[in-house]
Amino acid sequence: MTRTDRPDRHREQARTPHIAAAFALLTGALLAGPAALPQAAAAADAPGPRTVPVINGDLAAPAFTATGSGDKLAGWTVQYPYRLLPKDAGHPDGLPALLLRNKRAADQSVSQRLRGVRTGAKVTVTFDDRTGGTKSACSKDQTAKGQPYTLQGSGGAKQNFTTTPGSTDWHRGRSYTFTAGENEPLLTFASVQTTGSWECGPLIAKLRADQVPPPVDKTVSKNRLPAPEAFEGNKRITAQAAADHCAAARNNCAFTVDKAYSYTYYDKARVVGEAYLNCTRNSVQHDRTITFGGRAYDNLSQSAGIARLSNPQDNLHQQFGTGFATTSAEPWRWTTSSNRTVRETVEAGEAAWVEAQAGRQRTDGWFTSTTDDPDKQVRLHVVADGPSPLVPDRVYQRTGPRAPGERERCRSERPTASTPVDESAPAAATDREG
Repeated sequence: MTRTDRPDRHREQARTPHIAAAFALLTGALLAGPAALPQAAAAADAPGPRTVPVINGDLAAPAFTATGSGDKLAGWTVQYPYRLLPKDAGHPDGLPALLLRNKRAADQSVSQRLRGVRTGAKVTVTFDDRTGGTKSACSKDQTAKGQPYTLQGSGGAKQNFTTTPGSTDWHRGRSYTFTAGENEPLLTFASVQTTGSWECGPLIAKLRADQVPPPVDKTVSKNRLPAPEAFEGNKRITAQAAADHCAAARNNCAFTVDKAYSYTYYDKARVVGEAYLNCTRNSVQHDRTITFGGRAYDNLSQSAGIARLSNPQDNLHQQFGTGFATTSAEPWRWTTSSNRTVRETVEAGEAAWVEAQAGRQRTDGWFTSTTDDPDKQVRLHVVADGPSPLVPDRVYQRTGPRAPGERERCRSERPTASTPVDESAPAAATDREG
């Protein structure tokens, strides 16, 4: 055991992480091999660029009827979609196209939520456009001027586009970049053409997207996790509705961990048990029993009052555990507790105490319903924080100088009863009374 120096320093100074621990007791499971800490540190790097899954980005679903399809568009929210068959769209890649109709009668916007995109992500959307429509629908005037429309992602500015004036050729690789102002931002195309035939307008095809995700925010406390969010298709729903849907059956949903936003870390150090002060003139040795534990937190119970994740009998609990196990060699821990007995040697005039730093695990991910219909897909964003199965807890045995108030208390006189008679008076008896 090593001891801190004993100059006139307050004990508060001796308890800082800058002074060497007198003893370190490691509890909890150790990650096999020396890669434990490098793996934890690697999560601090910002996630790299990602492809954003644009649902039905080729606009090919549902399958066309023999004469074309004009009433449905899987994955997109639109009042009256109108698609052109590949042979009519004339796209170089043989893809169908979506017509943004003239908005004289009603708003003809087309929108979709970009799955998995987080607030603060820089998103770039690419697509192709041209002036077109049904056969002979476009007048020379409409073609000459080009067809205007807008594109906007939640949190970004609305950008104006116009198809190439005087041409019906495809313009390849249009792009739009915005910073997401919400999780799963809504991407919206809308025609602003108000004159001419509704059957002529901007044609859109081959939608793709990628993102540069925001950095991992490790300043969020386990006691104040971000609120859960839930969606069904392109509309927001309550976290309660999504949790009830997933919990209704064991296989209703699957939980997927977002590895880039899940990480291990050490919690703030805290004092465990009491401080032991040696007021004697000699070294003192004694045994100390340390009890140290922790529990898990989750944003469903914190923000929405949904106590499902920690309930072993709940289907949501089972789905979470199954999903977490695919990314970890150890199962998720909802609670942990350990007891250790250590021998303390406290020098005269010193204090001894124990501090602990819990190894914890932040897990971020999504519950996603197993339906094949993107318009009915339920998604629930969950963050949980629990005792880590991957990094050990740290328990420090510390010694150091006493604080001024503690020194004064050690110098106080021994309490005793007053002597009732003069010390020179004869003794009244030899037995103790009472």
